[in-house]
Amino acid sequence: MSDFFMNDRYRVLECMAQRQIIVNNEAVVKLSQQEIADTLGFTKSKVNSIIRELIQKGYVTQVNARGKYALTENANRELRNMQSKEAVV
Repeated sequence: MSDFFMNDRYRVLECMAQRQIIVNNEAVVKLSQQEIADTLGFTKSKVNSIIRELIQKGYVTQVNARGKYALTENANRELRNMQSKEAVV
């Protein structure tokens, strides 16, 4: 597991992954930053900061319209790795 995800970044990424929907054969996270914040008990500014980091590190991309995101293959790989390690513990 990457040290990058040893904090709340993982919680945001996992929240996004669990709430993806399929639009035109692509998985899209249609939650707003406020909805993610409310779900996790974070502030919107904290979620904004984390999503910006996830975008910069190549784990999330912004899709066409503002407020829609997609997880990259890197994000999906990290999530699979983390979930398999959770299952072992």
